[in-house]
Amino acid sequence: MKKSVFALTLSLLSLPAGAAMAQSLPDDLKPVGSMGYPYNLVVPNYAETPLPSSWEGFYWKPSLGYNSMSFGGRLRDADGITLGASGGYDFRLGNIVYGPTADLSYDFLYGDSSRIDGISDFKAHTDFDGSVGARAGFLLFDRTLIYATGGYAFANLEVRNGGLGASDTNFLSGWTAGGGIEYLWSDSNSLRFEYKRVEFSGESFDSLPPGHDEVEATMDKFSFGFVHRF
Repeated sequence: MKKSVFALTLSLLSLPAGAAMAQSLPDDLKPVGSMGYPYNLVVPNYAETPLPSSWEGFYWKPSLGYNSMSFGGRLRDADGITLGASGGYDFRLGNIVYGPTADLSYDFLYGDSSRIDGISDFKAHTDFDGSVGARAGFLLFDRTLIYATGGYAFANLEVRNGGLGASDTNFLSGWTAGGGIEYLWSDSNSLRFEYKRVEFSGESFDSLPPGHDEVEATMDKFSFGFVHRF
């Protein structure tokens, strides 16, 4: 593996010589010829069919994402990056891959100051969210999986009343549904991009003015991560 990375890196750094070097690589290291130079030098030639176990078994995935959260106009939207991890188990039946999955993310979601009933400086903040559910997908060309996912979702929402210096926190529950695409990079590692929509039930917050204290929330989640199977 180290020799492969070293050879491909040298090819990129010496662009004119890179094409000649690519031709001299062993067959199992030659780049995909259908891509344009120099991008073809960094994509291995996976002409062989992956192992039968490549889409089966336990997996885990660290991920980087972006979430946006809306509160139906009562509070200003909150958005920001997230750092998370997910895991699960995949079963394979022909070209169908399915199984249980769960994820948890630490969020940096902060909303701007809102004005409610003539009072200003209300802010929303979410510090973690997650879900438990399942996914099912269809394999394309042995190494690409298109899938749908869904299940139970949760998040921790804090509302701050800057004028009074008060805040309270509620645990939100709801459902999530979405989908993604996963590309098998090697026999045990892959790349995954995913989108999820989350709908949370309304919760009351004591830090908001009476009559305006119930908050309903929705979330859009985008994530990218590396998957490793055991």
